Amino acid sequence: MINLRNDYSSIASKDVLQHLLKKADKKYVGYGLDNETKKLNQLVKLKCQKDVDSYVLSGGTITNVIALNKMLTNPYDAIMCVPTSHINVHESGAIESSGHKIIYLPNINGKIDISKIEETYSSFIDFHMVKPRVIYLSNSTELGEVYSLNELKKIYSIAKKLKMYLFIDGARLPQALVKGNYTLKDIASTCDMFYLGGTKLGLPYGELLIIVNDELKKDFKYLLKNKLGLLSKGFVGAIMFNYYLENDYYLSLAKNSQNQMKKLVKELKDLLVYPVETNQAFLSLSNIAINKIKNKIDFEIWEKNSKSSIIRLVTSFDTTNEDVTSCIKIIKSVA
Repeated sequence: MINLRNDYSSIASKDVLQHLLKKADKKYVGYGLDNETKKLNQLVKLKCQKDVDSYVLSGGTITNVIALNKMLTNPYDAIMCVPTSHINVHESGAIESSGHKIIYLPNINGKIDISKIEETYSSFIDFHMVKPRVIYLSNSTELGEVYSLNELKKIYSIAKKLKMYLFIDGARLPQALVKGNYTLKDIASTCDMFYLGGTKLGLPYGELLIIVNDELKKDFKYLLKNKLGLLSKGFVGAIMFNYYLENDYYLSLAKNSQNQMKKLVKELKDLLVYPVETNQAFLSLSNIAINKIKNKIDFEIWEKNSKSSIIRLVTSFDTTNEDVTSCIKIIKSVA
């Protein structure tokens, strides 16, 4: 079966695993006190061209929860995001369970409608309501779209004007960096905190949380431990991310997934529901067609309807030409 369900089905890039094996006989200090973590911290500062703090966490949901809890200091503080955001749809109420309200921002195909941010903020008029404190966005978005650098600058400028924080969920940030043609330095100049995802691009696990705003750095490791996020074997993640970042290896993985998606989209463009910018494509197919291909292609049904539904196809760092060619042939035979 051709696996296009998501971009985290493979254990890891073989290069990453081989790099880990080279370090297998070494011993390290735990809890981020090791030399690999120190090396990573310096490397991230160099990449961002800023005195940032960085931490390796296990996955996206716990990274979002801990990062947002650092920014939401009062029980009445709230988060503004689009309805399709990961924290709203795919995290089982993890944010709400920490006692904070999610406010919906108007959007255009999953991207924040920048012209509506201040209007939405202003609708929370007094102490009878929650106080918007954080703007959350995913880059790339849950629908695979990418914010331009200019858009990020505009959103950050509005956030500062409103005395809010801007947090970027970067589970698929490498995809955005490739498509948007910008760098970690650019991202670090347009937000207060963000993370670089590894789980969805060739690492066995791991998200690299980067704190830009000095206000948010104090006692962060206490919060990390308190919220169950501090890894005793943090050095494993540091080893992987050092390899990931050196020579921009992670960007080469993202480029492969996007190149494979371009081939797929070229042949299936008439079935597309949303514009394709990175490694995710959403296709509309009849339910009859879906039933015919579901035993040949592994995909996710994104929106189920009575006669036709929307499916999501995702290319990965290890998607091959053969995978794409076969997928196109199968779908064309039933579409």
